[in-house]
Amino acid sequence: MALKTFVKVSGINNLSDARYCAGMEVNQLGFEIEFEATNYTDVQKFKEISEWLSGVEFVGEISSENFAIEALIKGYQLDAIQVENIDQINEALDTGLAVSFLAHDLASVKSAWEKSGKSLAYVLLDDSEVDRAELLVLANKIPVVLASGFDAESAVELAKSNLKGIAIQGGNEIRPGYKDFDEMADILEALEIDDLTAE
Repeated sequence: MALKTFVKVSGINNLSDARYCAGMEVNQLGFEIEFEATNYTDVQKFKEISEWLSGVEFVGEISSENFAIEALIKGYQLDAIQVENIDQINEALDTGLAVSFLAHDLASVKSAWEKSGKSLAYVLLDDSEVDRAELLVLANKIPVVLASGFDAESAVELAKSNLKGIAIQGGNEIRPGYKDFDEMADILEALEIDDLTAE
């Protein structure tokens, strides 16, 4: 079943999350590819996870400016890169991969969009206090994916808006092969298009 809006799941670091999300037909899975990152996934683990999956794009998530992007992505079969430092946008675009930017306020959304020459795939906004009305006005001009400040019920309403989509966070397994999917599942199941009732 397809989902009612674009969905990215960030911080994937285990096969349980990855297979569940791919089965739910999310659009993108994000992997933290810096070894200092909390949910760091090395090249070998990435290959072990990604070879089980199909129909989903892989995003390399970069939060630090301490490493050259070309060096970080080497060995990963990525479709896109996400950066958090505005000065890395053009370096990321130079790879030829799709690029998104992680912003924490509306001003940064605008700045990143302009810095990229309006070439970003989208801007991911992680701001749970954002003024929703102002955000939706901005989303008429810039593709924005909202990463916080919603639950399953409000995610359905957001799917009807002009936002490009939403992003949710993956997490650690409780033990190998066992995962509590409650919050993620609530949101994804709420966004499922029911073939019998689809308009």
